[in-house]
Amino acid sequence: MSDLNENTAKRYPLNISEKQVSKPREHTGGKTDIKTGKPMMMRKIYIPSQEYRPKDVDLGVDSNGIDRNERKGYINVPDRHIFVDKKREGRLYTYLSDDRKVKINFSGEKTGRIKNGKPQYDSPEPLEMSAKDFVHLYDGIAREKNKDKTVTKNKTKEINKDKASPER
Repeated sequence: MSDLNENTAKRYPLNISEKQVSKPREHTGGKTDIKTGKPMMMRKIYIPSQEYRPKDVDLGVDSNGIDRNERKGYINVPDRHIFVDKKREGRLYTYLSDDRKVKINFSGEKTGRIKNGKPQYDSPEPLEMSAKDFVHLYDGIAREKNKDKTVTKNKTKEINKDKASPER
């Protein structure tokens, strides 16, 4: 008999704000939800922009020379896998399984060319990464901010101690 934990992949929680998630939309491939039989509803979870990501994260340049760090990126997640955080208003969460790669898509920008009266867009290549690395896009910056706050608190305590100690 095999151990149940042996067959389950590690799951990483991803806490996000409502502003980082799109409204539900039907799956573009026409897939249906197995549980309901209705069209599968999907949502985009947007990754933090470059200034809000940890400094050690580099999304790189694709083979077309497009710097993905400067583009809006997102992943597609089924709507039923995104949950409302009942303890924190305006927050949502989901879990990402470590046994699957996360595919980040990037928004195209206008190229300046027009075809059939419509503007043409470039197409940045998607980027695949592990769930652990993907979650780091969100939690790494929080750790850096918390480190800064801790340093500031410690400095404030030292200054207050100096002020409180009598001079001799």
